[in-house]
Amino acid sequence: MSEMVKTNVYVGVALVLASLAVLWKSGQVEMELDAKVGTALFANFTNADTANNLSITNYDTNFDKPVNFQVTRDKKTEQWVIPSEDDYPADAEEQMQKAVTALIDLKVENIASEVAKDHELYGVLEPTTDVAAGTKGVGMLVEVADKQNNKLANLIIGKQFADDTEQRFVRIQGEDVTYLVKLDVTNFTTEFSKWIEEDLLSLNPLDIRNLTLKDYAILDVVDPRTGGPIKQLIQRSDTALSWNQEESKWDIGHMHEFKEPNKPTSTELTENEELNSERLNELKNALDDLKIVGVKQKPADTNQRQLQEYGFYPFPTTDENNNKIDDVRSANGEVHVSLQDGIQYILRFGDIVPLESVKATAEDSTDNIYRYLVVAAKLDKSQIAPPELEPEPKVPATPDKKPEDAAPAKEAPKKATDPAPAKKAPQDPEKKSADPGACDDEEKQATDEKKAADDKKSADDTKPADQEAEKKPADEEAKPAQPPTDEKPAEEPPVELTKEQIEKIAEGIRKENERKLNEYQEKITAAEKRVQELNSRFANWCFIIDEKVYNQIHLSQADVIKEKEEADLGNFRNLDPQNPGPPPGGNPLLPNLPPQP
Repeated sequence: MSEMVKTNVYVGVALVLASLAVLWKSGQVEMELDAKVGTALFANFTNADTANNLSITNYDTNFDKPVNFQVTRDKKTEQWVIPSEDDYPADAEEQMQKAVTALIDLKVENIASEVAKDHELYGVLEPTTDVAAGTKGVGMLVEVADKQNNKLANLIIGKQFADDTEQRFVRIQGEDVTYLVKLDVTNFTTEFSKWIEEDLLSLNPLDIRNLTLKDYAILDVVDPRTGGPIKQLIQRSDTALSWNQEESKWDIGHMHEFKEPNKPTSTELTENEELNSERLNELKNALDDLKIVGVKQKPADTNQRQLQEYGFYPFPTTDENNNKIDDVRSANGEVHVSLQDGIQYILRFGDIVPLESVKATAEDSTDNIYRYLVVAAKLDKSQIAPPELEPEPKVPATPDKKPEDAAPAKEAPKKATDPAPAKKAPQDPEKKSADPGACDDEEKQATDEKKAADDKKSADDTKPADQEAEKKPADEEAKPAQPPTDEKPAEEPPVELTKEQIEKIAEGIRKENERKLNEYQEKITAAEKRVQELNSRFANWCFIIDEKVYNQIHLSQADVIKEKEEADLGNFRNLDPQNPGPPPGGNPLLPNLPPQP
């Protein structure tokens, strides 16, 4: 056999062996993949408590870039926070449990493809910065890691299978195989509100007792001193309202307009006007449903430039005791809300949020307008009525006691001049019987004369009613005369209490007053504690809210007044919130502001 023939034989055998190896490997791979059907996709991930970090990356087709949302445990506090939102605290235990459990229980239903070229078809392309603009089929990347940042699971979630919303095409990051699984993708939402306590105020609208609407604005004006730009406070109105619980209606505390700076002018409703209960009730419901769609960490007080970018300005002023305090004013007024438990919320409304600041937190941010909001809490003691204490009865003083060994006082001797009591002489029975009519006749005559006079008086009194008297039955005539109905019955003499009884009553009143005072103090203490909790939650953040909610809460004086249905249109005051007219001149310039950006 020539060398050429030998070489050809060897090459042929090699090709046959190579083909057999490929077929064997392909069959083995296929057998291994088939064996995965019905098994857990992440077999080594079995304990949800080991998860310390969840990262969800979507691809934004509007801006052609990946957008990451992350939830992790803070190393110091062990609290869940959202790094993409300046480490805002996340109420994420339940949501995190759902997301992690969904991956632990994830089982392979079928094998869709084994090659990378099908990734775009099934929508499992990885969302990275390398994706070309306009690329279709980019999926959502979900990654779970432990405290040491070791990957516990990583999955690219693609399209749903046909019309089956429960089944999705997925693949493990870095692998080519595309699987078909049953998966609820709502567990991996990047909607900010789903990972936090979205009810910002957590109040019950039925608990609202007072509203104060401070309608003002901070506008750009020309500084007459320098000719440069400066911010000016434009005051419009200040309206205080209280909820009358007994009559279920709103009452006016005061209504002020600012026709001159810092000089409120009191106004009243005309006979053709009334409060707009519909708008006020809408405000209450909006406060109850106040949700945030994003946050920005509040800059330090020293960074006043950034605070102004959000629409909040330092405003030194004085408190009720004339002490200087560092206050703040907002670009678009404020609303104060007092609850029956003594909690008062102060909501200050800033400027409109740039679109890019809410892109990662609101899926429909391209269509909506958002606004900055800061919130503070304080104690409103006027909402917690002090108890009415019952006065204690006075305990009589103890009388001076006589010494036990003191001799009893002697009775004074009778005077000799005191006449002795006359002794009645016994009558002589014989003498009495001897003249029986002497005294008896005189006494009988006096008695007969008195009886005749009484009979005459009685006859005179009853003479006008003789006819009625004849009609009355005998038993009625026999009844004794009743006293007039307008006469009060004789009061019973007051019961005199002993000193011990009075002391016992006083002790009971004292304990009841003490209980009332303790209950009052407990309410104050609970309110103070709640204020501290709320401020620890609010203090470091500028919240982002929907403009629609802002328009429901931020009401002007014109918004809370409406014309009565039967009123004459010509008599209604000109309060058009859309066209308030030129702002009053001479409003104060904001003091001590840094140079404007």
